[in-house]
Amino acid sequence: MLRFPMNLPAEIHRVDAAATGDSRVARGPLVIMAHGLLAIAADRRNGFTIRSPLGELNAEQVEEVLRRWSAPATAND
Repeated sequence: MLRFPMNLPAEIHRVDAAATGDSRVARGPLVIMAHGLLAIAADRRNGFTIRSPLGELNAEQVEEVLRRWSAPATAND
């Protein structure tokens, strides 16, 4: 997985196909949006994504990004 910069501009989007389809919930640095998404109840997270210039992340991918930020850097980083 790509190593995302913490300060990357990002947006949390709510995906609701039954209603309007998609709406932006919040905008800011990826690190804040990641913690914001994971603050949502686990059973509701699938209805949200984080979008950035480097791509779109679901809740599971956001958890992995946070793990990578918390781990010591390696020669491969």
